[in-house]
Amino acid sequence: MKDDAEMLEEEEFNSSTDEELSENEKFEAWKRRAEAIVELREAQEDMRNEESRRWEDWIVDDNGNGSYSSWSQDSDNGTGEAKDDVLSESSDLIPEKGFVESVRDLVLGREDDDILYEDRVFKYASSNSAKFLAVLIIIPWALDFVVHDYVLMPFLDRYVKTVPLAAQMLDVRRNQKLEMVKDLKFEKARFRLEVEIGKSPPLSDDEMWWELRHKALELQDEWRLENRRAFANIWSDMVFGISLFILLYFNQNQVALLKFTGYKIINNISDTGKAFLIILITDIFLGYHSESGWQTLLEIIVEHYGLEVDQAVITIFICLVPVVIDACVKLWLFKFLPRLSPKVSNIFREMTRH
Repeated sequence: MKDDAEMLEEEEFNSSTDEELSENEKFEAWKRRAEAIVELREAQEDMRNEESRRWEDWIVDDNGNGSYSSWSQDSDNGTGEAKDDVLSESSDLIPEKGFVESVRDLVLGREDDDILYEDRVFKYASSNSAKFLAVLIIIPWALDFVVHDYVLMPFLDRYVKTVPLAAQMLDVRRNQKLEMVKDLKFEKARFRLEVEIGKSPPLSDDEMWWELRHKALELQDEWRLENRRAFANIWSDMVFGISLFILLYFNQNQVALLKFTGYKIINNISDTGKAFLIILITDIFLGYHSESGWQTLLEIIVEHYGLEVDQAVITIFICLVPVVIDACVKLWLFKFLPRLSPKVSNIFREMTRH
């Protein structure tokens, strides 16, 4: 009776401890088991490939002539049975289902417990990763929007009106004045065209001057507002980066889930798909036609932060940085990629060769 009571107490204790396990601990246990299953399968596959290569090397002689026929002719001496034994041993490295079970699983869509277990782990990790990724996008963007439009812009409007130095710093710059001149010339030509086609009455010199002056004041206000927006973009983007860093730093478990999900997604892509993605990404950013893309990207960044950068600086940057990145990528492709994934490396070389 005492033994039964002790067993019941142990079972109650074990059940209580199982209930106290958190979701993170359960996931870690799931993850370790899933990784062990994957490693076991990869090891079994490597063992089978190594065993088959070993027998193929033994069958083929040094001159490249197959000695399989002479080996099979000695089957009366018992060597033929050895061949069957080897094939059966190599096939037994990975357990296979029977014909009936395979047909049943194919028709009913059933899978073994290990695959279902891995699917449950991946579903848990992917759902949590999607939620965390949404948080990483929404919260920093919302803070960026609120700080830019409701904190910095009203502050800069009052600050520019009261502080002359701030008004001078955020005033229209030289390159912007040149753009204003081009716009005023276009506006003057538009007035003359409308007069010529009879769309508007003829304008005197004074009327033309007042119209152009009104347009110049509008352009001046627009460029000053654009400069305040660009200055606010610098600080609001800093808030975006700081908030993103805080979310990543204080959510290490979610970051681990995100890495695990990304690894599983990339691992599920075929070798041909991986080679295709490598070629696609390198051609977009480092191809012969990517100069226009780099030019447009840098112009957008410069305009976003209101920086006054000479076109020669952008050209020098494009001539240096993409070339250095291209050299590093080529070094990784031809030196480190064959070690990481020989199949992807071979497929990549075949695709680039043709």
